[in-house]
Amino acid sequence: MYSRTNAVWQIIKSVLAALFGVQSQQQLHQDFNQQSPWPFIIIGGIVIVGLVVILIAIARQATAI
Repeated sequence: MYSRTNAVWQIIKSVLAALFGVQSQQQLHQDFNQQSPWPFIIIGGIVIVGLVVILIAIARQATAI
């Protein structure tokens, strides 16, 4: 059994792998067998918002030079 911390890291790894398109079929099936999709949706939203914020910061830094 996974502890709560390990489960969160596993969800983060799954979200990042899916985002970059490198998730294995085995992991995909394991993710879809979870009871609720909400942890994946919430962490996925946080990751996307973080990525957008980083890209905006890079663009602002590049245009300020």
